[in-house]
Amino acid sequence: MIIDIHVHPFLHESKILEEMKRASVDCAVLLAVDVDPLDVEKPEIKSKLQKRHMESSFGFNALRSAPIEDEIKRFYQGLISYYPELKSSNQEIASLVTRNPNSFIGFGSVNPNKNEDYVEAKLEEISTLGLKGVKMLPTLQLFSPIENENFEKICEYCEKNKKVLLYHTGCDPGPWENPELSEDANPKHLKPILESYNPTIVLAHTGSYSAHKPGIWFDEAYKLGKKFDNVFFDSSAVSSFIYSEKILKRLGDIGLDRLLYGSDFPVVLGSDMKYEVNVIKKCTYLTEDEKENILGLNAARILNLPTDSHT
Repeated sequence: MIIDIHVHPFLHESKILEEMKRASVDCAVLLAVDVDPLDVEKPEIKSKLQKRHMESSFGFNALRSAPIEDEIKRFYQGLISYYPELKSSNQEIASLVTRNPNSFIGFGSVNPNKNEDYVEAKLEEISTLGLKGVKMLPTLQLFSPIENENFEKICEYCEKNKKVLLYHTGCDPGPWENPELSEDANPKHLKPILESYNPTIVLAHTGSYSAHKPGIWFDEAYKLGKKFDNVFFDSSAVSSFIYSEKILKRLGDIGLDRLLYGSDFPVVLGSDMKYEVNVIKKCTYLTEDEKENILGLNAARILNLPTDSHT
């Protein structure tokens, strides 16, 4: 069994199914994304971003004359024009799953910057649609996990309703390659939240994605996993970093039963599902049992799927 825990439905479903077949992936977790580019204009968000931008030592960001909020809005516009399905709704994800129940599993998403009624309605929607998890991105969704009360509600919901929380960690493309702007996605900020709530949480990219500094917050992700046994990791977009002898040994201290295969398909340049599957299959630092667990069985357990079938 091979389960891809991290897939964006930015392509037509036929293209995703074609890639799954090519990579021998049995099941793909499709992720909704609930973002609003206009959130960057909220005074508290704009102020935080401007402060981080001006204090940043990353490249020449601090010297740019264009306001950071304008740079972010341009990035959103470019991303949406390239991937029109960026803002995949919970309903759209559920429809894809309904049409392909043996191949897809759906995760919803909730914009935590909206009011309490909005957040509660979205969480109820996720339950009604039968989605198995929630995808959150502190970068694109522009929120701090330790400052946003709605995020606490989302964690509480995931814990009570046994939904998997897939949480972006590390930097992100565009403006968020600047570590200061991506600081809210540093795994260390989840510690006070996980001291109060106990959802099954998967740290997407294991805190390690950065085009300029691979492994940027791996240590923080590792420490979080050591402290909380409900913390899991996916290797999407960072497989060349994760599947090395040094890093696998450290993750082995926590338990490789908490490491999950993910491709981030189709957004990682030069990569696809098959490439990411082969990185794991060809890794000489893993046993065959460890490969089988990482490729699918670990994900099956947290998703409550039968491990002898992908249906």
